[in-house]
Amino acid sequence: MPAIPRRVSAGTALAAVLLITSSCTGLDQASASGVTRQDLAAEMAGQLAEPSVPAYTATYRLAGGAKGRTVQTSDPARTAHVFPTGRLINTAAAVTLCTRPAATPGSSEPSQPVGETVCTATDPRRSGGLPATTGMIEPDAVAAMLETAAIDPAVEIEQQDTTLAGRNAACLRVRGADDFDTCVTVAGVLASFTGHVDGTAVEMVLVDYAEETDEADFAAPLGARFVDRRSK
Repeated sequence: MPAIPRRVSAGTALAAVLLITSSCTGLDQASASGVTRQDLAAEMAGQLAEPSVPAYTATYRLAGGAKGRTVQTSDPARTAHVFPTGRLINTAAAVTLCTRPAATPGSSEPSQPVGETVCTATDPRRSGGLPATTGMIEPDAVAAMLETAAIDPAVEIEQQDTTLAGRNAACLRVRGADDFDTCVTVAGVLASFTGHVDGTAVEMVLVDYAEETDEADFAAPLGARFVDRRSK
C-alpha cells in the first residue's frame, strides 16, 4: 500500500494559504513555498479527523432545502448526525441508527408503521453507518476521500477560501476517480460537501454553527422501538 504523504505540521498549510489569498491563485503561491496540492488534501483530512474545538453543533442546509446537523464532543468522544428522517448516534457503547421510514416489503423485521421510529444498535466503531440517502456525509468519510486524493498523482485539486455561517473555511475542488468539492473551517469542522456517496448525490452547506451541544441529540427519540444487534 502506498504511503500517505506527510501531514503538514501545525502552523499549517491550510492556515498559510488562508493568510495568503482568498482565490485559487493561492495554490501557485503555496506551491512556491513548498506546499503541494497533496499536502493541502492531507492537511484538510487531518483537520477533519481531529477538530480543534472540544464540542460543536454544525447545522447544514441539505439538497432540497431540508436541514440536518452534526453534533460532536471530544470528552466523551461521541457524534450525532441528525437528519430529516432520524439520526445516527456514535458513542463508545454503540452506533445507533434511528429511522422512521415505512416498512420495506419482504423485510424479516417486524412491520414498521409509517411514522414509527426504530433505533438499531450495532457494535461501536469510529465512524460509518450513515446512509447517503440521509442527505449527509460523515466528516471521517470526507477525510477518507481526501486521503485517497492525496496519494493519487492523477487527481486535480484546486483551492479557494470562503466564509460560511460566519466562519472562515478552506475549500478544495477535487477531480479524479471521485469528483467532489468540500470546505473545512479553520477549526476542522466540515463546512460543505458536494459529491456522490455510494451513487447518491449529497449536498450540504453550513448555515449555523455553535461551540455547544444539546444532550437530547445524543439520545434516541422518545417512544422509539429499540433493536439491539450488538455482538454479545
